[in-house]
Amino acid sequence: MSDTRYWSKEFTTTFLEKYHEFPCLWKIKSKEYLNKNLKKSAYDELVELCKKIQPDANRDFVVKKIQGFRGSFRKELKKVMSSKRSGSGHDQVYEPTLWYYNLLLFTIDQETPSESLCNTSESFPEETNLDQNNENNVPELEDITTNLEKIDDQPATSKFFPVSQPQKVNTNKKN
Repeated sequence: MSDTRYWSKEFTTTFLEKYHEFPCLWKIKSKEYLNKNLKKSAYDELVELCKKIQPDANRDFVVKKIQGFRGSFRKELKKVMSSKRSGSGHDQVYEPTLWYYNLLLFTIDQETPSESLCNTSESFPEETNLDQNNENNVPELEDITTNLEKIDDQPATSKFFPVSQPQKVNTNKKN
């Protein structure tokens, strides 16, 4: 039983429950998560557990197993969340098929992306709602052509796009 792709449900359950006991490995918002010594001892315990079925297990092995479990969980969680957002009824919400999905629900607040700040409002003017039926919102052709003429009157060089002089190539060969 050394092929870890075929862990028993019993062992996988034991492994995930043990993983849950170590918030220093999964709870990124806790101070414990930053404690390297605590994380090392937690990984050591998980390695010892894995050595029962995989004698050559090490920290990398455990990290990869956890990443695999968490990745599968995220994939199922994404399906659940997108089915809820799609506006489908309660009966139409995706039901996870991953048998250990419920065992990893403790990580759900670690999987949900936090609210991000929009920094585009500083770079771009706020959008205005244009009434499509209101002709006053459409710029006059006259205004557009005047602006184009102003652009045409400006020199082709600027501080952003300097025009450089062609470089002279030295054709004299020195021996």
